[in-house]
Amino acid sequence: MRFLQAILVGLMKLAEGGLKGMEWLWYTAWRLWPFGGGGGTVMPAKHLDLPDVDEAKETKEMAADQQRAADCILSSPERVALAWARATEDERDAIPLTKLTTDQIDWLEVRLTDEQLKILAAEKSECKVAQALAGQEDAIFGVPSVPVRKRKSGPDLTDRIMDFRMGGIERPPAFVH
Repeated sequence: MRFLQAILVGLMKLAEGGLKGMEWLWYTAWRLWPFGGGGGTVMPAKHLDLPDVDEAKETKEMAADQQRAADCILSSPERVALAWARATEDERDAIPLTKLTTDQIDWLEVRLTDEQLKILAAEKSECKVAQALAGQEDAIFGVPSVPVRKRKSGPDLTDRIMDFRMGGIERPPAFVH
């Protein structure tokens, strides 16, 4: 309805003022057109509540300090094992075990009981934890060490020499007279 009123008022202004009335008609018609086409109300600018620059710098420095502390805590396999043993079950998922081997991860997650984890968490010496991770027996009292896999030993040097010598008997001579 307002659209039709604007057209009528515009035609009247066109009759009165000529070209100026035509501009007004064009502007008003497009502004009131129901399918878009410009105009509308302009929203007032909202007050932006930005933090202070000094406060932002302090927050950034605090986050960097926390990251450095976390990196220091998890800098060696011993510290990772101690942090994992001291954490709750929910916190353990957030501790990266990338510094540990698969045998050490298996030892922490599967082989140790809750009581043994408490003993490990109470351990103060990183040297003893390192010895337990290396597989040294009785490094920490009450906690078994990481089981050491026996290496697959290939043939010994003496076995290889004997095989070579035995193979030489059955082969034909290198040259014939």
